[in-house]
Amino acid sequence: MPVNRVPLAPPFYTRALVCLISGLASVAPCHAQFDPPRNSPSERDAGAPIAPPAPIFFPINPPPLDRPVSRLAASSGQTIAPPAELATYLTEPFYAVLSTRLTGNSLDAKKRQKLDTYRVARDALLEELQMELVLVRDAEPVTRRTALTRLAQRQTPRLAELEATAEQIRSELASRENDWSALREWRLGQRNLRGDSPLEIGAVMRASAFYQAGLAPTQRLLLREIAIEIMSGADDAFAASARQPYLFFSPGLTRVRLPDDVPTEIAAKVAAYETKKSTLKKELFDVISTHDSATFAFLRNAAIRSLAERQAPALAQLEILADDIRDGLVQHPSMSPKPPQSPLTPMLTQQTMTIVEARTALQKATREKIDAITAEVPADYPVAFATTIDAQGVKVRLVPRAGAGRRRPAQNDPLLAKITTRINEVGEEHRQRQEEFSRVIEELRGDVGRVLGKGATPQQIDDALDGVIRYNAQRENTEGYHDYRVAVFEPGLSPEQRRILLGGALRKLDLPLGGGEFQPTRRPASW
Repeated sequence: MPVNRVPLAPPFYTRALVCLISGLASVAPCHAQFDPPRNSPSERDAGAPIAPPAPIFFPINPPPLDRPVSRLAASSGQTIAPPAELATYLTEPFYAVLSTRLTGNSLDAKKRQKLDTYRVARDALLEELQMELVLVRDAEPVTRRTALTRLAQRQTPRLAELEATAEQIRSELASRENDWSALREWRLGQRNLRGDSPLEIGAVMRASAFYQAGLAPTQRLLLREIAIEIMSGADDAFAASARQPYLFFSPGLTRVRLPDDVPTEIAAKVAAYETKKSTLKKELFDVISTHDSATFAFLRNAAIRSLAERQAPALAQLEILADDIRDGLVQHPSMSPKPPQSPLTPMLTQQTMTIVEARTALQKATREKIDAITAEVPADYPVAFATTIDAQGVKVRLVPRAGAGRRRPAQNDPLLAKITTRINEVGEEHRQRQEEFSRVIEELRGDVGRVLGKGATPQQIDDALDGVIRYNAQRENTEGYHDYRVAVFEPGLSPEQRRILLGGALRKLDLPLGGGEFQPTRRPASW
């Protein structure tokens, strides 16, 4: 069978990022007739109080399939702690608007009930899908696919309805005040000398995925992919592309590394998939960037809905092409990775894993304690407490809040002293526990040395322990990525099933929540 290395072409923006940015700047005269940006100071009532920027959390980007995931909350550096409830909604379109509601305690009982009802319905459908996957796990491929196809026919209408409910929740949680652009005094393509930076363009694409009305679920995921590509290539797009060996595949946001020796016909389909997807992304990018300066929201929304209707057939064809690629890869050896092996005896392996898991749990517990303390700081306090956890304890850094101006707390400020003291107490407890772990690890090193033999060197002992840690990480990743892999490569599933399965897979990975930011206001005079 002929084989062919799969060429991963750079995304559309890497081939023309400079042109796009300069193009946006060059059409600035077309935007000159627009009114001031939405919610700009000139639109506000004279004398009306200006609300401080509201906090917003965006979900972290899903890791590529099988990339090792660290579960140590070593250094958050967060100025705002993410609400823990957000972990339940990692892939939902309302994640960002919900985050502002949760941090501002503005989620009323009616919205809370609808959110809870949605979560229960989602989890029930996911459990139904996961149970069927377990039942047919050892069946013959044809039998397995037939069973999953039948389930897809039964589930997909309900999943489509569930996604429509998620969009309703997103719309109902959104408001003029908590919109990402509510205080933004700049727009893409506005006349200026500096142009728009890649980070600013990426931020608009990412925000549009969560705040723009009229988008289809697949388009929201495409926008997040665009944001990832642009932001990762902000300094050097071509170098970033060369360092990125992954293919954005289906469902949206999943990234995979395909084997180099795929058959030629599959490689051709992968190339066609990338080309078609890049075209759709370019169309979406153009509409979002062009209409970012629109004065009236209904004009922008109409353009988005029109694009959604035009792209729907092409997006459906893209999923069919993805299914063809899956069919060609299903028998490839790389689709069934071998289980990892430990270099030490089962007993020493278990002892090492117990210590690693205990240290991970300590790190997580310390982070939760600190987040609970900093959550008591009022939103209008002039500084936020950014913290870093290491073996020596917890380091605290005071970060001026947006809108605080030159205000700073006095050295003898009681709240400052109280919060700092409590954080230091948690840090001291963490340091003492780390010292206990160090003593246990030294005892373990002695046991490993005796197993390796009398001539074992300290380096050999360290290598053996490192091997167990790698084994444990590989084992956890293999188990954690199981549903992710199924969502990407299992034949017979519908796009809706793949999306809900991916959401469940990411929750299983127990990924740390991303840090918060504030609504953007002005931008600096240069990049």
